[in-house]
Amino acid sequence: MIEKRKWHWMEWLFFGIFTFWMILNIVELLIEETFGSSIFIGAIIGTLICYFTPLIFWRPGYINKPAFPIAVLLTSGVIQVSANYSFHEITPFITIPLIIVGFLAIRRTMWWSILIFIIGLPLIDLFILKIDQSFGDFISHILNLALAYGIGLSVSKVLESNLKAKQLYEENLRQYRHINDTLEQYANQVEKLTLLEERSRVAREMHDTVGHTFTSVIIGMDVVSYLIPISPEQASEKLDVLRDVTRNGLEQIRRSIHQISLEEGTLLQQLSLLANEFAIHTRTQVHIELIGNEKELPKPVQLTLIRCLQESLTNAKRHGQATDILISVCFYKHYIELRIKDNGVGSQNLEAGFGLTGMKERLDALQGTLEIHSVFGGGTIVTCIIPIR
Repeated sequence: MIEKRKWHWMEWLFFGIFTFWMILNIVELLIEETFGSSIFIGAIIGTLICYFTPLIFWRPGYINKPAFPIAVLLTSGVIQVSANYSFHEITPFITIPLIIVGFLAIRRTMWWSILIFIIGLPLIDLFILKIDQSFGDFISHILNLALAYGIGLSVSKVLESNLKAKQLYEENLRQYRHINDTLEQYANQVEKLTLLEERSRVAREMHDTVGHTFTSVIIGMDVVSYLIPISPEQASEKLDVLRDVTRNGLEQIRRSIHQISLEEGTLLQQLSLLANEFAIHTRTQVHIELIGNEKELPKPVQLTLIRCLQESLTNAKRHGQATDILISVCFYKHYIELRIKDNGVGSQNLEAGFGLTGMKERLDALQGTLEIHSVFGGGTIVTCIIPIR
């Protein structure tokens, strides 16, 4: 298992500890030994070998976890046994390298490294080197080695958990951005489709009203021009009729322009259509319920509630990451209430953005109110209330 990657700061920390351990051992040798001594030179060389050999398999940008404990065993492990044999006492030479062995331990190396480093070395001291020690000292030696190994292993597991949590966060962030992109595409598609439908409807309205009116007026004007020299009275009557036709046509045009942003159907039908399209495009469970008896509402009220639902659905998915949304349309005697409840993540400190500000302004224009109740981990409830007569 070879890894070629950038080191984590924790690995640099262990590298610094390992380097400090090597320097400390050399300083100790310089203090206790004299230059020219063969033992001193051998100890210096042995310490350097114990430091640089494992670095062949564990260095910045390169990690060979299976080979590192073998390198430590053949260097620091051998030096440990030699030092114990020479001084006939247990030395802590291998403690720091053993921490790093635990830090780099994987399932493949864990079982044999525990047996050799934690159990094997103390048994060699006891039965082969025959170092005089009590049973308590023997157990204490094993526990010290186990503690060193466990420190490295524990740090490794914590680091692994943090890295997995970071990867999970990045994956969730990627999915969140993907959902945002999907919502934006959905919103753009709805806007384009709505615009095309409105253009087609207005074109039909103009053809039926303006075309009919102007055709009637043109034909009538031809008749009037013919009647003026023959029968002025009939021509005058005909002009009165043409005036009424023109006024009616103008009224129809005004009506069409006034209703340019609204679709046909009741409020519940329009909200249901919007909710169904949102559910299909975003793969969200959306339910709608009617409370009370539906009443005919003014067009501005319908348009405001439609826009409020659009914004609430988008926020529930984009910011709340909701998977289930309940829409309640409540008709009361003096007011209508639109309530959107989702199972999203919620928020304790909800900040009003451009969308919520627009909703509030629309409702304020109709003497309505906007209420938002959001709890972190408990979803969000958006309530729009508009008084009606």
